[in-house]
Amino acid sequence: MKEATISLYQDTRRELGNGDYPIKLRVYFQRAKLYDTGISMSREEFKHAYLNPSPRGRYKRIQIKLKAIESKAIEALKKVDDFSFYKFERALFKVRSSVNNVFYYFTEYIQLLESEDRIGSASNYISTVKSLKEFCGLGRKKPPERIEFDFFDVNILNKYERWMLGRNLKRTTVGIYLRALRRIFNLAIENADIPQEIYPFKKYKIPTGRNIKKNLSSEIMKSLLTADVDGDEFIEKARDYWFFSYQCNGMNIRDVAELRFRDLGEGYFSFLRKKTFNTTKSDPRPIVVPITSHIARFFLKYGIKNGQADDYVFPIFSKDMDAKEKYRVNMNFVRFINQHMVRLGKKLGIPFNIGTMHARHSFTTRAVRLAGLEFAQEALGHTTIITTQNYWAGFENEAKVKVAEQLMDFS
Repeated sequence: MKEATISLYQDTRRELGNGDYPIKLRVYFQRAKLYDTGISMSREEFKHAYLNPSPRGRYKRIQIKLKAIESKAIEALKKVDDFSFYKFERALFKVRSSVNNVFYYFTEYIQLLESEDRIGSASNYISTVKSLKEFCGLGRKKPPERIEFDFFDVNILNKYERWMLGRNLKRTTVGIYLRALRRIFNLAIENADIPQEIYPFKKYKIPTGRNIKKNLSSEIMKSLLTADVDGDEFIEKARDYWFFSYQCNGMNIRDVAELRFRDLGEGYFSFLRKKTFNTTKSDPRPIVVPITSHIARFFLKYGIKNGQADDYVFPIFSKDMDAKEKYRVNMNFVRFINQHMVRLGKKLGIPFNIGTMHARHSFTTRAVRLAGLEFAQEALGHTTIITTQNYWAGFENEAKVKVAEQLMDFS
């Protein structure tokens, strides 16, 4: 395996006003990346001070300065296992007084998540930081910018939990924030920046929300499907996308938006769950969905016509969107579906709000009843369930199509 290499480089692409050129730290690992050193000099000085193995006089003093920068980078490189530029930068630029700061660690991890386009996860960590700063800032004029890890003992975590519940946050949200904090503790321990002895999560147990199943009865499903929406195009569109998600193995709306023409086959389409793709270290297997008559009509109604292989099937995302823009658009589209499904539910007298998660849970329930637990596990792409990966070859295409067609029979 190739190792990263370090050298100093004079960037002669841009001459400064005094005729000097910037000196950059050049790190090469599969590609080159340059870092500013804050130093500039003439071509002659760089040649005699750095490129000459035995400089004299003032060139010797310049060489000592340059070699100090190079040595610092080499020492940082030695601390990095399984090289990545992120790890190297952290080792090179971190300040020792910062690594015991919980918020410093949050900032670094949020930047890592954003660099990996995991914008949803980054958003959860940003919300956690906001909550922690508000809690830690009680009685202060402004929220603190620094809180050390050993502040969060079991007693403080219990107080933080009670404080969040007192603000009417759901137990699910409380759990999300506390698991984010636990992740930051684990990272700091892995990096040997804090001792294991101060880890509070051995004794403190993170609360979990009640797992309320969101599957809908056949009667409600039928009423949603057949309801006269009086020409309301918003409800019609929201309902169509909701039932498409339901029919396509409880497909997340983000995965619907990400679907491209290259994913379409003859009589089926396949996709990788974005959530699974981001979190699993193994090679995720695609979820295959038979294109039933209902799904074919949906493609015809909402799909882009004559798209190329790399084009999105539905007009939700565009190719020029970055990860943050995709996240925002997806959240808005989910909000649109939920908002108008709630309107439809109220129109039908359904005594609770219906959202996109009901589509996924309703698929699960009906798939289990129609074909058994293993079929549903495979269809949902649950990689955490060991048996899931063993059943892919066990279901014939005819069986999958039969189940898919029955999903829309609510009689």
